[in-house]
Amino acid sequence: MEHTDLSIDNDKNLIEKVLNDIDMRYIVLFLYVIRNDLFRDLNDSELIKSYEKVLILDVIFKNNILNFWTDEFIEVAVDLGLFKNIRSMREFQQKEGDFIIRLGEETVTIENDTISVPDHTLFLIINKKFKFLTKRNFNSALIKLKGVRCETSNIIHPFVSEIGDHDYTLPDDVYYILDQYGNTYQAIKIEITIEGVYQRYLEIKEKTDEFIDIFEPKLRTKPILKKVYEAIRKDKDIFKHLKEEKIELPEKFVQNGIDVEIFNDWNSKMLLLLNYSFQMQQIEKKILEIRKYYSGKGKVFNYLEFIEKVSFNEDNIVTTIQSALIKLREELIGMNNELAKLTKKELILLNLDYERYLVTSSDD
Repeated sequence: MEHTDLSIDNDKNLIEKVLNDIDMRYIVLFLYVIRNDLFRDLNDSELIKSYEKVLILDVIFKNNILNFWTDEFIEVAVDLGLFKNIRSMREFQQKEGDFIIRLGEETVTIENDTISVPDHTLFLIINKKFKFLTKRNFNSALIKLKGVRCETSNIIHPFVSEIGDHDYTLPDDVYYILDQYGNTYQAIKIEITIEGVYQRYLEIKEKTDEFIDIFEPKLRTKPILKKVYEAIRKDKDIFKHLKEEKIELPEKFVQNGIDVEIFNDWNSKMLLLLNYSFQMQQIEKKILEIRKYYSGKGKVFNYLEFIEKVSFNEDNIVTTIQSALIKLREELIGMNNELAKLTKKELILLNLDYERYLVTSSDD
């Protein structure tokens, strides 16, 4: 008999394909989190009533939220970004009772035991955590999710269901399959932590690159950087190594026998930045290795397996990831503290002073 509902027995490969797609995955998972972790799968009627009491208010004050909602519900709502003018629980706690909370013109609603999430609201919830998801890719993924073709029969399995023109809900069969695998919210939170470290890495890398550009943009081209990193790994003099490798650089990089303060200062800061660039490359490799648990080329687990592993901390996966992230965060903080001692203006002036010195000493 032809099956109609999505099932692990018949559609495991299909489910894995959808969840391994980085754009489709978060649409499905956040709809699950809204239903499971925010609204408790609609099993708590008092919770639903308290939510709806807030929605009907013309103006919502912080005190209204505190009076109607539980602390746990508030924490999940804040984490998901349902409050448009509150970014964190700390910020929420600091506000006075008469502070006006904005839920936005469109928000999550419940009707006939169906949770309805406007597409724009869902996009903002996901984009708050995963900045790489563009609106274009989000819309494309929604279209795909509405019409996923079964691999074993001639039917369509909707991984999301559209209500009206712009609202979406998670079908029961998809919900209960995810529910079998453990704590989806925990898996997402670990991903968010990893992405947070990666975003911090990108910020520091951008600052490092900007500073190197002041001295010489050519130093950031891939062929030259490759040779720079090679010299650092082999503990060689960077610019001597570049000369040996026939890398052409401006004259200021091949000066020999200069022992004046301006050169020593310029040279030490240039070498410091190149070494930071090398360290950033090593940090990126480590982050990408952590991501391989669930994503990217050569990933270790498909996402269903990742949820299961994280939920039960199998093979100490959570502990391993957390320990690695703590070390990476400490490295990034240390580098950022050192970079904070430098300013763009200072480096521009230093480079100009050194170039002026070379010109004037040449004239002499």
